[in-house]
Amino acid sequence: QLQQLSLLVEAAIRITELEQANRALRQGELPAAGTSTVAAQQYEIIGQSPALQRILQELDVVASSELPVLLLGETGVGKELFARQLHRRSGRADKPMIYVNCAALPESLAESELFGHSKGAFSGALSERAGRFDAADGGTLFLDEVGELPLSVQAKLLRVLQNGEIQRLGSDKLQRVNVRLVAATNRDLQQQVKQGEFRADLYHRLSVYPIPIPPLRERSEDLSLLAGHFLEQNRSRLGLRSLRLAPTAELALLGYNWPGNIRELEHVISRAAIKALSQGAQRSDIVILQPELLDLPQTIKAPLSPAPTILPAQGLKEAVNQYQQQLILQALEQHQQCWSKAARALQLDASNLHKLAQRLGLK
Repeated sequence: QLQQLSLLVEAAIRITELEQANRALRQGELPAAGTSTVAAQQYEIIGQSPALQRILQELDVVASSELPVLLLGETGVGKELFARQLHRRSGRADKPMIYVNCAALPESLAESELFGHSKGAFSGALSERAGRFDAADGGTLFLDEVGELPLSVQAKLLRVLQNGEIQRLGSDKLQRVNVRLVAATNRDLQQQVKQGEFRADLYHRLSVYPIPIPPLRERSEDLSLLAGHFLEQNRSRLGLRSLRLAPTAELALLGYNWPGNIRELEHVISRAAIKALSQGAQRSDIVILQPELLDLPQTIKAPLSPAPTILPAQGLKEAVNQYQQQLILQALEQHQQCWSKAARALQLDASNLHKLAQRLGLK
């Protein structure tokens, strides 16, 4: 019950933070990156976790270079937002950033879409047409899901990276372009290289500066801010007076692993808000989302028996810190000071347990 109580108290604190974030969003008061608890709202990247701050700092440094950047991460982590952040912090910010979803390009049209084609290059090519590289000239070209590109197109992409030249389909002429290339993938490109599905020389050109984007489960500190952002989005979109999470719903979010990452969180909250309305909530109500509306595969349930009354002399945050310290020390004692076993007992990632212990002054 001590762990359950700790989670409930922490949820109460997070609910307060959510309400504050919602008010700030409605009033347009959220600051830009690095100035307060919500980072980089200007660039649509929300969070304050150390993992996110490290990535933002790294992006700021590499943005000033002309190096190709490869963004690595699971589906739904927001790789496109990080690419846009990189572009906006670069010297090319006043030039276009062109987005290409490589997975959506039919193999027969991929070369024409990227590099353009001349008149008569194929049936239906009635006039000359510029490609995405032309559109991005002077700016940035973002190739999302680059691992999906056909091998034939990969060879031509390599030439652009090597020589800065493109050749339109059906033309013998080479054309110089000045483009910063940023690519992203959720695939293991090294494994694709071994399997012959991706060119090794292109991989080494694209991955001059790889940046792994952490999944949401490694950014647990950002969950409340992200949830608050999506709550406010849905409140505004649906015309609601107020949209909030019940403390038990907040616990459910905290207890879920988020395999679909931020995109899944967005969809879960959007679906729950619509369900609440379909089940009779009025737009003039203060709509409270209960855990059953979230429809998550696994949830953390509140204790069935009443929690003991505790009257801490300090504030709620200090009380939560004390409970967390006690839980960590108990787990370490039970597992002979083995941090990995203690992390499993506490249902935490080992790296997150070390970070939490450092924050609490236990290391």
